[in-house]
Amino acid sequence: CVVHCATDDGSAGTHGLATDVLKALNPSRRDCIYACGPMPMMRATAAVASLSGTACLVSLEAQMACGDGACLGCVVRAREEKEGERMVRVCVDGPVFDAREIDWEAMRTDEHD
Repeated sequence: CVVHCATDDGSAGTHGLATDVLKALNPSRRDCIYACGPMPMMRATAAVASLSGTACLVSLEAQMACGDGACLGCVVRAREEKEGERMVRVCVDGPVFDAREIDWEAMRTDEHD
């Protein structure tokens, strides 16, 4: 497994955005992308993966009050309905999701980028 690192200040790996490195790698359907970090970066990573048809798993972070899914404090909008809901709980349904499951456009309105 080859790991590629990018930092916005150039202190490690490539000086730039993780998505710049990802685009330069030209991922294909044979590859798999694993991502964690801020939501805007993961949204951009999911977009690169979608365009290239590459599998992408994202590890989401969310405020969790109870940690067992009862409070619904960690929900994010899903693209498809599951069990009558369009939301997934980061604490019990995740925290790792197939990037195709997440409604990234809905997440944009909740962010402060």
